[in-house]
Amino acid sequence: MPPAPLSPRRFRPLQRVAAAALALLGTCATAAAPCGGANQMAASTLAPAALLGAGDFEAGACLELVGQMARFSLSGRGEFAPEPAELTADSLDLLELRVHEMEAIRTLRAIGRPGAAAGAAAQSLRQTGAALGGVVVRPVESVVGLPAGVLRVIGRRAGRVGQQAAAAGDRAMDAFDAQAAPTATLRPGVADEIQPEPEPWWQRGGGMAISLGKRWLGYSQARRELGQRLGVDPYTQNPWLDAEMDRLAWAELAGRGGAGLGLGQIGGVAGIGLSQGTRIHRMVWAQAPEDVARWNAARLSPIACSDAAQDAFLDNGRFSPTLQTQAVDALLALAPQQGCDLLLDPAAQVKREVDVRYVVDALQLLVAARPRFPVRFESIGDALVLRDGEERLWLSLPVDLLQWTPAVARFFDAPGFGAVANRQVLLGRRASGEARAALLARGWSIVEDTLGPAREAQPLADRSK
Repeated sequence: MPPAPLSPRRFRPLQRVAAAALALLGTCATAAAPCGGANQMAASTLAPAALLGAGDFEAGACLELVGQMARFSLSGRGEFAPEPAELTADSLDLLELRVHEMEAIRTLRAIGRPGAAAGAAAQSLRQTGAALGGVVVRPVESVVGLPAGVLRVIGRRAGRVGQQAAAAGDRAMDAFDAQAAPTATLRPGVADEIQPEPEPWWQRGGGMAISLGKRWLGYSQARRELGQRLGVDPYTQNPWLDAEMDRLAWAELAGRGGAGLGLGQIGGVAGIGLSQGTRIHRMVWAQAPEDVARWNAARLSPIACSDAAQDAFLDNGRFSPTLQTQAVDALLALAPQQGCDLLLDPAAQVKREVDVRYVVDALQLLVAARPRFPVRFESIGDALVLRDGEERLWLSLPVDLLQWTPAVARFFDAPGFGAVANRQVLLGRRASGEARAALLARGWSIVEDTLGPAREAQPLADRSK
């Protein structure tokens, strides 16, 4: 049974509830003394109490709105003393995701540390590749968004080997040097100066010696097996969860030499409980990153994208095998007849996990909207939009709170929008009252709170088979 299309009528009750709640909570945020900054509000404005603290963590009292997304800070408390002491969740969905991840962290911390010999071996091995961070993949995942500008340097996947891969990367670099950088962005009002994140653990090192060394030692396989046992993403970029997975993956590797860790201590109930909401394809657990990339490249080949754009996208290691696969799934579902490069070109340039997840979320919202085939991507002003066979225009913005700022006004005032009679904006969560009124006055149909239904509409067969 195909998923039901998203309908503005279906979400009208949610819009009225959201508007009333936003007005009420906005009053509370204004009254909150600790959150007096221009872009700050009380964390309780957007997040329920269950997400703001438990026995081993707590969220800061204030959130900061950054590019229409809510940025929360989390810190450990009690006996839980993580490194780093504080982490950031760059959206409401990432906050919920981080809270869900605490269940996995508690499970891993409950497993006894390896013995002295195994511990020394694990510590020695760990120094060949520093742990970084990631996320358990759950239906609530979302993100911050793309920078407005696009960097021209393509990150080469360190783990891809062979002359064919190198030649593809060179072709992609030449193509970007030969043409003007694309101007379309997936999210309005985002500053260019967002700093890139460090390379993720599966890329880190930059040289074949470390990459091959990890492969020889079986670290990648051990980590994938641990992720599958827990039902979590082995490529997690959450530093708290990553550290625990890193510890046990290296120790399990040492255990194969006789030390033993006993990963059987991870009970089946915990693993099943964590995996039920995941969207991790079986290939991510079963295959090495470079094998997943080759599989996704073969799947993308029938889509109307240039070889250079596909190569650059697949070479961007910020798209973990998990998120890369989700993006390819959504592109295959949309099957754009034109304009594929308009999406892949900026996607190839992102340097932060939150930007990657914004790309995936934007695609999933479009898939769930059920645009009429054939579809094509277009750019209007600075916006990347989808046009369908009925000439309807779809603008996907998986944001937490769309506020009407001068930058957002300029984004929506692009002359090309007025030439389209039927245009709809899909918001991941909601718009402020001012933004809603301004969009309606400009002739937009607004569909709010679409992120959850978009994920529910994904075929069950694609989640973890």
